[in-house]
Parts: sequence; structure tokens; C-alpha cells
Amino acid sequence: MAGLRLAASLPRQLVLAGALLLAACQPASPPFHGADISGAEYGQKWQLNDTEGKPRTLADYHGQVLLVYFGFTHCPDICPVTLGHLQSALQQLGPAAEQVRVLFVTVDAENDTVAALHDYLAHFGPRFIGLTGSADALAAAARDFRVYAQKLGSDKGIAFEHAGFVYALDRQGKPRVLYGPEVPAQDISADLKRLLGS
Repeated sequence: MAGLRLAASLPRQLVLAGALLLAACQPASPPFHGADISGAEYGQKWQLNDTEGKPRTLADYHGQVLLVYFGFTHCPDICPVTLGHLQSALQQLGPAAEQVRVLFVTVDAENDTVAALHDYLAHFGPRFIGLTGSADALAAAARDFRVYAQKLGSDKGIAFEHAGFVYALDRQGKPRVLYGPEVPAQDISADLKRLLGS
């Protein structure tokens, strides 16, 4: 009788084992909604001044998750839209957003003074920090992040062509995710939760 019970339960065990094996063979879901750049060495050596005029390096933000974006305060569309997008992602985080900082690195050394950056970023909230410096220091920071930025000749005022990517760095300052403008705010928020939990 015991042998019959064992024989009857064997097919069920085989089905369960097969299901587990099949699940193990499925590709793992991607860890992030943006492009996973874990292992890259971007953004490790910059030295700039923040919106309080204090000199800053990556080490000053150790223990916080960072979102880094290059732009300029006179940008008519892409920059304010991107910053608003990041603001929405932080709002969706709730209290955990206190552990995240958005670093807005200007590409316009001539016009984006500490005061100009402070006033511009005040519209987005206290977790948005502007970084500026000399033209050489900003160019070095852009190279460090592999960011393209070029001033354009324009009769319509200040104009720059620049990359529109956002970098997410983990609590140890390591680059982890790269976002293009198409990634929804809720997906960025979900990735930030993952980074904050790691």
C-alpha cells in the first residue's frame, strides 16, 4: 500500500521538479528599468562647487543615491522637462527621497553662477543641487561622465547642444543605471527603491 502511494505521488513530484527546472531556465528579469551600467567607472573624479558655493566631490555624497544630469539654466525645454521628471520620481518615493540627491551639473560656465543655479533649482525642491565651476572644471566633469556638450552659435541667446542622459549612482558612488528621456518617472522611482535597499 505504501508502495502504491509512493508510485502515485511520483508523477506529481516529477511535474513539480520539471516546473522548477523550467523556471530556472527562464531569463532573469532585468534588475533596472534603465540601462544597467554596473561596473562602469563614470563620474569618479570631478571637483565642482555647489549652490552654496562649497567645493564638492563625489565623496561628499557617500551614503546617498545620486541622480546626475548635465544641462544649463537657460535651456528652453529638455532640461526643465527632465528635472520635472526626476522631481516626480522623487515624489513617488515618499520619505525615502530624503536619501536621494539630484546633481544638476551645468555645461554653461559663463552664465550659470552659483546664485543662478540656486534660484533655478529652488523650483524643484531641496534635494536638487547645482554644481558649477570654471570652464575647465566643467569640461573635466563632462569627460569624467562621458557627456557631450557643445556651445552653439545662436542669435537667440544662450544655446548648448548636450547629452540628455541621467546617471544613477548607488550609495557607494558607483554608476548603476543610465536613463534616456523615454523612461517613465515611476520606473525611475522603482529603480531608486532598489538602489536604496541594496
